[in-house]
Amino acid sequence: MRLDALLAFVPVGTPLSCVGSTGATFYSNVVDLLGVGVGQASPNIMGNVSNNAYGAADGMGVGQERVEMAVATGTAFATSNSATLNIQLQAAVDSGTSGGYQPGTWNVIEESGTISATNLAANTVVFRFPWLPPFPENLRPRFLRLAFVTPASTNFTTGTIAYAVPSLGRDDWFAAYAAKNYTVA
Repeated sequence: MRLDALLAFVPVGTPLSCVGSTGATFYSNVVDLLGVGVGQASPNIMGNVSNNAYGAADGMGVGQERVEMAVATGTAFATSNSATLNIQLQAAVDSGTSGGYQPGTWNVIEESGTISATNLAANTVVFRFPWLPPFPENLRPRFLRLAFVTPASTNFTTGTIAYAVPSLGRDDWFAAYAAKNYTVA
């Protein structure tokens, strides 16, 4: 797995706690696709800069070397009121000079759906997905983040996200999870 600190939503060794008040949403680091960071003007690479002309093109996530996201738990999740977790990949455009180069409205590009606490065991990859093109089609996001959403009136009493990182392709031994249709006597 290739790891880049600028692309880590939840860096390895810096777990994100998902313990909080009822209905809380926990956010990962914001990844700037231009690499300069939130609040910084975009560099002038070629020609005139337009806040909505750069960012992830429609071809993001298309091709032979498609990026894969992996989100793993650290400590196991527990709840006393049937909390579930929904993991969302969100994207936002740059608000520009007048907005202080902050993220605009966040759009959900991909989400896991509800994951019960029993499936959020310790040290488990709980969400893996291929990097998808941005949606709507004309969205040119500069900023990405992950949102860890719990439903209203529920919460977790324990649970952390160990890491959430992109890599170039799956790097796990997927055959280890294949069904075994034989026994050894």
